[in-house]
Amino acid sequence: MQVPSVLALSLDEAKQRLEAAGIAYAVETLLPPRDNEADFSGKKVRKYVVRQQLQPDDILKITVVYRI
Repeated sequence: MQVPSVLALSLDEAKQRLEAAGIAYAVETLLPPRDNEADFSGKKVRKYVVRQQLQPDDILKITVVYRI
């Protein structure tokens, strides 16, 4: 299976590329220890891919960080 690199792309762009390539994926969010997704509610947040790992079940796990 040929998996495109989506590192450093926005989450939206990464999703588009993976869906176009027919790759199944799962998104994992990486936040600082004291933060949670609710802390970013109502803020303009950019989400970027910082890691991609092909799992044994052929699902690509992409890890995303938030930037304000």
